Parts: sequence; C-alpha cells; structure tokens
Amino acid sequence: MKKVPWAEVRRLLVTRTDHLGDLVVSTPGLKALRRHLPQAEIWCLVAQPFTSLVQNWADQVLTPADPLPGRLDAALGLSPRSATYKVLRQSRARYRIGYSYSERPLARLNCMLMLTHSWTTSLVKKPRHEAQVVAEFLESTGLGPVDIKPEFPLSPALEQWGKDKVRGRVVVHFAPRWLEAGRDKFLAMVRGLAPVLVTYGEAESKLMSFPDVDGVEWLGGLSLPQWGAVLGGGSALVSTDTGAVHVAAARGVPVVVAHLPRHYAACVKQWYPWGVPARHVILKENWPAEVASALQQL
Repeated sequence: MKKVPWAEVRRLLVTRTDHLGDLVVSTPGLKALRRHLPQAEIWCLVAQPFTSLVQNWADQVLTPADPLPGRLDAALGLSPRSATYKVLRQSRARYRIGYSYSERPLARLNCMLMLTHSWTTSLVKKPRHEAQVVAEFLESTGLGPVDIKPEFPLSPALEQWGKDKVRGRVVVHFAPRWLEAGRDKFLAMVRGLAPVLVTYGEAESKLMSFPDVDGVEWLGGLSLPQWGAVLGGGSALVSTDTGAVHVAAARGVPVVVAHLPRHYAACVKQWYPWGVPARHVILKENWPAEVASALQQL
C-alpha cells in the first residue's frame, strides 16, 4: 500500500458505523489518529447511539443522517464494508483510505475501485483480533505506531456511580441469543449466579418479560455511558458475543462469553475480549453449569 501524506492532512473524516463492539475495538485507531495528527480537524462518523463514545478523539461527531463536511483532505474507513467505501467516495476527499479482506472478493473490488489508498489482508492465512487488524492497517498507511488498548471513557463520577449500582456483583447482559439457547435455561443460569444484576436494552425488553427472581436485579433504560459504567462496575460480565463483551473488556472487567455453536469459531479468533481474563462457553447441552464453572475459573 502506498503511504498517505499525513502531514498534508488538515481536514479528516473517519467512519465506523457498524456495531458497538466494532467501534470499541477501533478506539485505539481513533486515539492514534488524534495523537499523530495534532494539526488536523477530525470528524467521526458513527451510528447515532454511539456518538458519546468518540467525543474524546473528534472535533466533530456525525451520524449517517448528517451531511458530510466539505473540502476534506482525507477520508478513512475503519470497517471493511462496501457501505463504508461508498461513504468515502461520497466525501470527495483527496485521499480516500480503506481496507478489505481477500476472502470477500466483491468488497475487495469495491475498495480498490472507490478509494485512492487500499490495503488488503487475510483472516484465513493470518487470523487475528479485529483490533490488531485496524492497528496494522493504520500503520501500513504510514501513520505511526498504534497502541492496542481499547477504551470506553467515563467520568470519575459516572464510574463511581456504576460501582455503587452494581455493588461488586456479577453482571449479565441479556441479548436475543440467550433465547435461542433456551429461555428456561437462561433463567436457571441467572438464578444460579445470584446475587446478580442483568442489563437489557430497549429492543431486548420487548423479547421477554422479566420475572421476579430472588437475588436477580433487572436493569434497563440506561444511556450508553451509564451502561458502560454498570458493565465496568461488576466483578465479571457474562454475555453472549455482543458489544457488551468489548465494553466490559475496555473497562478492565473479566468476561465469560457464551457462543451459539455457529458463531464460536469466528468469534474466538477475531472478537474475543481484548486485554482481560476471559472464558468461552458454547451454548449446548448443560451450558448454565458451564457458565458457572467458567466464572469460578476467572
């Protein structure tokens, strides 16, 4: 890949509009861009629910509903998706920079056709975590070293609020994949882990009624920073392979990750919790007991 003349960049757009976990593991890239380009005005384009996460590294935060800034020197995509390449092309930036996987030929072709600077890698020949891929991509552009340490920044007051709310308990995040593995088994698991706090989002609240269970506190209606404070305030997190895993890891909390069998192979190679003790459980047969055992190992 040819090097990007970063010294010329004064106006930069960075985009990552997919899932929360993707954005969390890309925060080392955002930090590196901010550190290496002090002269640049940086716009971050992210999904609307996640704008608070990137405010520390951006001068302006955009959502897909907002118009793109004009007169951009560079536009950079942190996700290997054709939708990302289209945004970069629409930016009309002088330098349009992205990456793709060789195992995805259509996206790779779009990356090469739409961008001025494209980098290709392989997850089959060189399996590694998504955070490592993003760091390697940025370093290949000539940006400089990227310190791989995902972050989920919180104010000291909010961090303390989360600790006070959780009171040292294990936190479980409820997500739809638990129901695929069995509602009754999920309830048996949280009952066996009590005292425990269970978080859920607005969409998840429509999937299941939450019964009164001794020692189980159901907690919804949280903002993204509040949710991060709760996940970071527990002694450990138990979750399916969702963004909660990466938020908790970024806050330094050990994680037990529960996988549906079809997702296990990919997640343990590319999407495991970075930088914290972790255990993985496959959701088959007697998995509530396996989750409890994994927690004891942590």
